[in-house]
This record gives sequence, structure tokens and C-alpha cells, in this order.
Amino acid sequence: MLRINFKNLSASVILLLVVSFTSNIIQAQSMGISSTSITADASSILELRTTTKGMLIPRMTTIQREAISSPANSLMIYNTSTNQFNFYNGSTWVVLTSNTSTAYFSVDAGTSLSTSSTSDVVIPGISQTATESGSYLVFFNAQCTIPVAYDTTGFSTATAAADLGLIYTDIMAIPVTNTTHPLVFGSGETLLPGVYDIAGAASIAGNLTLNGGGNPDALFVIRATGAFNTGAGVNVFFTNGATAKNVFWVAEGAIGLGASTTIQGTLFSHGAAVAVGATCTVTGRLLSTGGAISFGEGTLSIPTGSSLINFRSLSNFVIFTSSGAIANTGASIYTGDIATNSGAITGFTNATVNGTIFQAGATTVITAVYPMATFSLYNNGVLIPNSSRTRTHLLNPSDISLQGIATVTSGQTIEMRWKTDRKTVSVNNRILTLIKVAN
Repeated sequence: MLRINFKNLSASVILLLVVSFTSNIIQAQSMGISSTSITADASSILELRTTTKGMLIPRMTTIQREAISSPANSLMIYNTSTNQFNFYNGSTWVVLTSNTSTAYFSVDAGTSLSTSSTSDVVIPGISQTATESGSYLVFFNAQCTIPVAYDTTGFSTATAAADLGLIYTDIMAIPVTNTTHPLVFGSGETLLPGVYDIAGAASIAGNLTLNGGGNPDALFVIRATGAFNTGAGVNVFFTNGATAKNVFWVAEGAIGLGASTTIQGTLFSHGAAVAVGATCTVTGRLLSTGGAISFGEGTLSIPTGSSLINFRSLSNFVIFTSSGAIANTGASIYTGDIATNSGAITGFTNATVNGTIFQAGATTVITAVYPMATFSLYNNGVLIPNSSRTRTHLLNPSDISLQGIATVTSGQTIEMRWKTDRKTVSVNNRILTLIKVAN
């Protein structure tokens, strides 16, 4: 066993003694250094034992530390820039810390708070200001309550009837672009955008294609001074940007669709009935200012997007008549609202209506809405990337758990922010924690 006893030997003498031994002896023996005679622990290659002095490891700045070429795994220094011990873990320099208040921050609260803000606002009392610069793991946990809300709106069929008259006026005010088209459309025809005025009864036979010419707002208006009808099995196709929201089939007389017709656009009778045969598919609206409307069995759905025509209170309707009954046949499927200002609504027992059926008169509509709440971590007023989480009433009450990593300068603040898309959201039992992981 190698023993070195010294009291006033200089460091250079100690080193000389150590290196004077052969490599075999150094590899095989334990070395003890002390102010008195000791036997080094057999499990240690080197034991330093004293009660009056300490061991001083290399001291250097962060810049000097970064200049070390290919540092060994577990290499240790004292960083004079941050006054912290650092060790190299094989890929990066890590701060050697104890569980001190400067490396760990946490705040919690249990009182309930609420917000109805639709933009991110700070949750009061849930923020932490770092007293040391570095990289921090940030954790937030809380329980939130997002109650179901209800919107109350009123609908009057009398108002809708007045709006229908304005819609008709708007459509008829669009300047005509073609007055020479034959009474019959289709039979393989491709129709370009325009306003077509037809003197007499208009109809469609076979297949008709509406070509939008690459314009998503392409407008097609066919106005007939008489009735408007389609033969059985008629198909109206769209191409090059044409959309159902901007297609209007207007007749001063009755409108009738033959069985198995597939057509798109608003079908508007000015004062007469609208009748749709069996197994028809209509993407549009059935409107009349003064006649009954019958449909089915088939599918009727409201067009998507905003039309060039303002539909006012009838924006969400697939069927409306100012005066007349509405009748359904069979297991039809409707996507949109249905109403009449004067008349009975019958035959919808077996139908699927993805909307509301309004009887004549005024109606109060109460609609359940499901708010969403979003929680986010912010560092010095900037969102920490990918730290936001959104919850809805369907998960109510809901636990919110967020995690992020932030590079923080001393004096900067980590805070929690939240918002809701509507109504009010509440939160309680919340904790925000910061743990420093690197300089």
C-alpha cells in the first residue's frame, strides 16, 4: 500500500513523488493524501483526507470552458461566469446543482378563477421570474371547467317572407347577358357564366355542364317567364370553379324536377309551387314566394360557402315558402332549415333533418354550444413553441397538463395564459414549476 505523509510539501514535490512510481504500482495501489498517516480506502484510486483544507478544481469562464478540445465524459470544472460547477456528460456541459431555490421555482393556487377573454390573457398569480439565466423545463398542471352554453335566437317566418321578396328583387336586378338561348338546356351542352333570360317555359334535358371558366365566383342565373322543369334522370354537372352557391334557376311559374334528377343551385318559383320527384339529389334551395313545396324521397342540402346574393335570414334554409304547405315523401335527408310562413308541414316523420323545422310564426331557438379553452406557456411575452393545449366541454372537468423548455434570461418571466372561443371557462388547483437544466 502506497502512503504519502506531508505537512508543508509544495505541490510540485507531491507531483514529483507521484510520477516517480512505476505505472504498474500506480495502477495496482490505492493512494492516500493527508496531513497525517492514513491507509487509503481500497475502493478508491485516490483518497484525500483532511478537515482543514479543500480540493480546488480548475476554474475558468464559459468561453474558456467551450475552448476545451474534445472534453472527456465526466470532465469537471468550476465556471467563474456563472459561479457553478459544470461537468461534461459526453455531449454537452451540464450544471451540477443541488435542490436550491435558484434552480427550482414553483407557484400554486387553489382558488377558482374565470375568464371569457377570446385572446390570450395571463392567469393571475401563475407566473415565475427567473433569477438565473439558463434553460428551464416548465411544467403546468391544473383542473379546468368548461360548462356547456346556450345561444338564444329568435326567428320569424314573416320576416323571412319579407327577406324572400328582397332576394327575388336582388336576383332580378342582375343585368341580363343572354336573351337568345333556346328554351331547352342540356343534351350534352356546356353553359358558360351569365344571366340567361328565357321568354317562356325553360327546361333541362339529359346532361348539362356549367363551366365556371376558372372563376370560383362564376355566376349562373337562368330566369324564365314561364315554368321550369327537368326530365327524368337529368344531371347538372359543374366544372372549372362553378359552385352551387352562385347558381339560380328562377321561374315565374311552377318548378318541377323529374325523378332521379341531380341538380345544383337555388330553385326559386315566384308565386307558384315547387315539386321534386323521387330519388332526386339537390344541392341548393327550394324557394317560393307563394306556392306549396313537395319533395322526395331524395336528398336536399344547402350549398357551402357565401353566395353573391345576400340570403339574409334564409341563409341556412333549404326549403322556404311565403305561403303554402311543405310535404316530404319517404326517408329523405335534409341538411338545412325548413319553414313556411303559411301552411302545414307534413310527412317528415321518417325524414332526417340536419337543421330545424319552423312552423309559421315566431320561434325562439335555444342552441347548445360547446366552448373551447386554450392554455399556453409564455416566456417573456412570447409563446413557448408547441406548449398550447385546447379542451372542450366534452372533457369537462378536464385536467390540463403542459410542458415546455425555455431559454430564460435572468429577470424574464414565465407565465400561463388562457382564452376561450366563447362564454366562460374556469380553472382551479393550478401549479407552475420551473426546473433549471442547463446554463
